[in-house]
Amino acid sequence: MDTFGIRELRDLTGQYDGPCVSVYLPTHVAGEQGQQDPVRLKNLLQRAEEHLSDGWLRAPEARKLVKAARDLPHDSIFWNERSHGLAIFMTPDSLQRFRLPLTFDELVVVNRRFHVKPLLPLVTGGERFYILALSQNKVQFYLASRFTIDSVEVPGLPANMEAALNYADADRGSQAHSAMRGSLGKQAAVFHGQGGRSDTRKEDLAQYFRLIDAALGPVLRDETTPMLLAGVEYLLPIYREVSGYSHVAERDLVGNCDYLSAHELHQRAWPLMEPTFQRVRNDATDKFHTLAGTGTTSDDIRQIISAAHEGRIETLFVDTHALQWGRYDPQTAKVELRDEPQTGDDDLLDLAAVQTLSRRGTVYSVERGQVPSGAPAAAVFRY
Repeated sequence: MDTFGIRELRDLTGQYDGPCVSVYLPTHVAGEQGQQDPVRLKNLLQRAEEHLSDGWLRAPEARKLVKAARDLPHDSIFWNERSHGLAIFMTPDSLQRFRLPLTFDELVVVNRRFHVKPLLPLVTGGERFYILALSQNKVQFYLASRFTIDSVEVPGLPANMEAALNYADADRGSQAHSAMRGSLGKQAAVFHGQGGRSDTRKEDLAQYFRLIDAALGPVLRDETTPMLLAGVEYLLPIYREVSGYSHVAERDLVGNCDYLSAHELHQRAWPLMEPTFQRVRNDATDKFHTLAGTGTTSDDIRQIISAAHEGRIETLFVDTHALQWGRYDPQTAKVELRDEPQTGDDDLLDLAAVQTLSRRGTVYSVERGQVPSGAPAAAVFRY
């Protein structure tokens, strides 16, 4: 499986020269059905070449663009690492492919930009959260979503408690450390004692966690993304006391996480965070229904695409599997809708989602029937 996150999505929604080819294929992790995956990919690549030759490129140029991807059906190592879905993106100068934990509909799109809507469940819907796994021996910091987890590089983040406190040179006999202000503005807790081993140990942990919090400060500044704490039970309340981050999740992942892989950590973390995100999504759905009829909501793609370009969409629900072909002219706000795509047409649902994200709106890419109004898309407007 490959990594796909916000960074990769931003890259795909950038500007590219020449036609952009997007290919989606559901794949099989194992079993006899998986033997058909390379054959089905060859058929989709042939379809992509035909689309390119139909109004985009001359036949030899179309064949050349697809050529790099034609090696994939014969790459046994590539297929050994497959997941539930494969996404391939091609231009005359580039090839990107992602094996991902989503089951895609078979799809080929040739346009002036890449078609990214099938990927949105990986990175949208506000389902992003940090994981801070703490122990005296190790510190791990991740950014995760429902499907993904990625390590985050944090300059100055202590590797462990011994390195952070420099035990070899430190004077361990002091009664208490001086009070410090949390790196994000919250007054840090001060622990007092009479020099006993237990009090000293707690002070050491508090100082260690202050150093972690200080390193995370630049990363978390202006963030509202929830952060899940993971570690043995007695450590986590101490970190909460010294942390200046106001979006630490209510629930903790309790246990020794030192020997967990990122995948194992994610498997344990997501069930703890999912109820929080479900509540947020339910609130967004309720808001759509409450405001319906006030002029600040719509499920008409004509209104939605125009509002998306103007940056007026606060929340957009879009059916991951639906396609609405057509064209939008931002100069005149004219919308053309078609049942079947013509050369140069957009999936307007995809375009609305990309425009909403680029203007800091929230997008929920949902299964059929989960858009609040039952239409392919529904939006709550900022104004």
